[in-house]
Amino acid sequence: MITQADLLISLRMSLTVSLLVLLFISGVVAQDGWGVDYKDKSICALKGSTVTMRCTYTYPSGQFVQKAFWTKQWGRGSESADLLDDPDYRGRVQYLGDKQHDCTLRLRNVRETDQSIYYFRFLTDQSQGNYEGAGGVNLSVTDLQVEVPERVIEGDEVTLTCKTSFSLSDRPTFTWYRNGHPLSSSTDQLHLQLVSREDADRYRCAVLGLRSPEVTLNVRYPPKSISVSISPSGEIVEGSSVTLTCSSDANPPVEYNWIKGTSSVGKGETYTMKKISSVDSGEYKCRSSNEHGEKLSEALTLNVLYLQVEVPERVIEGDEVTLTCKTSFSLYYRPTFTWYRNGHPLSSNTDQLHLQPVSREDAGSYDCAVWSKNLYSPEVTLNVRYGPKSVSVSISPSGEIVEGRSVTLTCSSDANPPVEYNWIKGTSSVGKGETYTMMEISSVDSGEYKCRSSNEHGEKLSEALTLNVLYPPKSVSVSISPSGETAEGSSVNLTCSSDANPPVQNYTWFKEGGSSPVGSGHSYRAPQRGSYYCEAQNEHGSQKSAAVTVKGVWNSALYAVIGVTAGCGCLSIIIAVFCVRRKRRGSSADDKNQTQNVDPNAKDDTNTALDPVSRTSDDVYNTLATVHSSPSDDLYSALDPQSRSPEYGTLATVRNKH
Repeated sequence: MITQADLLISLRMSLTVSLLVLLFISGVVAQDGWGVDYKDKSICALKGSTVTMRCTYTYPSGQFVQKAFWTKQWGRGSESADLLDDPDYRGRVQYLGDKQHDCTLRLRNVRETDQSIYYFRFLTDQSQGNYEGAGGVNLSVTDLQVEVPERVIEGDEVTLTCKTSFSLSDRPTFTWYRNGHPLSSSTDQLHLQLVSREDADRYRCAVLGLRSPEVTLNVRYPPKSISVSISPSGEIVEGSSVTLTCSSDANPPVEYNWIKGTSSVGKGETYTMKKISSVDSGEYKCRSSNEHGEKLSEALTLNVLYLQVEVPERVIEGDEVTLTCKTSFSLYYRPTFTWYRNGHPLSSNTDQLHLQPVSREDAGSYDCAVWSKNLYSPEVTLNVRYGPKSVSVSISPSGEIVEGRSVTLTCSSDANPPVEYNWIKGTSSVGKGETYTMMEISSVDSGEYKCRSSNEHGEKLSEALTLNVLYPPKSVSVSISPSGETAEGSSVNLTCSSDANPPVQNYTWFKEGGSSPVGSGHSYRAPQRGSYYCEAQNEHGSQKSAAVTVKGVWNSALYAVIGVTAGCGCLSIIIAVFCVRRKRRGSSADDKNQTQNVDPNAKDDTNTALDPVSRTSDDVYNTLATVHSSPSDDLYSALDPQSRSPEYGTLATVRNKH
């Protein structure tokens, strides 16, 4: 039975043999001249640090090294990957050795993924010259860091801990540093009792030659040491620029609020008044606050030196007015004052300026100054009130005013306060406002216009403006003299009248039915019966009148001539009809005799025709008797004025003309 002691002896022997074999194949002792000597068989590196793997190598004399490199692969001969070609190491690995005996390697910015065994291999110019050092360098990566509480407030008990990513086999000694200076603690913990703002610094720890990165202990605390400063210092003169600045010690940073008296006036580390005035005088404080508390600064008193011009609130032209230059400080002497109006100096040199009596020309900007103190007052405005003056009316467009156009009248005046305008035509009010516009002016708009300008201090009328509207003729008409019917040979006067501005320049007469004028002038003598009209014209247009008719009366002699002429015409027509009928009857008798030979009993045609016993109702004599039974009727009918035809009137007109 194998005892526990036998197992221990066997284990020790196995370890001894293994160690000897490892030492032999690792190249610590060169064999046949080949060997690699790794100075550090294992390295524990801090993440992010730089590691140097130092080593040397040997080879038989007479050979020359062609290639030397580091790899993480063992036993793959010349196929081993060069660490310099690995993308994960690019830019971080550097071969510091040579091709003779030095094989040192440097690795920067160590990562946790770099933890591995690294081997050195070299190739010579001989076919069998391929050698890799056994054992290699075992790189362990640790994350040594200082742990601090996430939130530390002044007065807390705080413990800092130095931690690694691997367990330490024994109890090593730790070293602590603050701002690079070592502290007394030698364990993995650093205790800070009742931490204060002075403990807020940079800390790191070290163990086994490894150092952790620095960490900052952030101690939070409320505002302390609050103060207010003013710039520029010295006397504060009205109109200058002043800046107040607040400072305090606090973590986290504070918010600043500015208080004047009991009112908040601003925020931020600074408070600036660009053009300071007397109203800015007073006590100012700064409130500094964060999440851990707040604190008020001591009061800073701001005393602004100023001048100010006092003017009466309401000034009316004719009043006696006094302006006073006031100061914010007591004057122990009688300084010289300077007064300005609209930037120009005045003659007064006391603290008062007298205007007696005040007029509208005195209105303007006033300020005062005391040269000995280099003080200037702000400008104030003297507002003088007065009734309307210089009231006038203008017209647009200027020149002739033609009916149908747009015309605007504009009223202007000098007054304070502003006036109200009223427009008057004759005695009637026609509008209000600074302007009065007539969009399509007509003749009824002609007349005199005035503008009344008024405010609380009085009113005034402008001079009259006469508006003369020009227009073409209108309401054109014709009158007849004498009126009614006129006897043959007497004259008729026609007169044309119209309304126009300017007056009508040309009258032209026309007879209806004709295209050419028959006369001109204001009056026209009509030579014959008919309908006449006139056309009136001026430079702006023309218009025609309605037509009027001229009538006439015929005398008795003319009636007799016409009657006789008409009777003779009727008689000629009857005789012609008789002859035609008689000829037709003769032709019929000849035809009958030829057909029936000669009738012995037939009588002579002429006797038969003249025989009253033998004529029939168709005979011509009967016809004549019937047609001319009342020969006088036709004559009287022809002479009757009521039954005469229109041609009679034409005949009468022709006769009158001749």
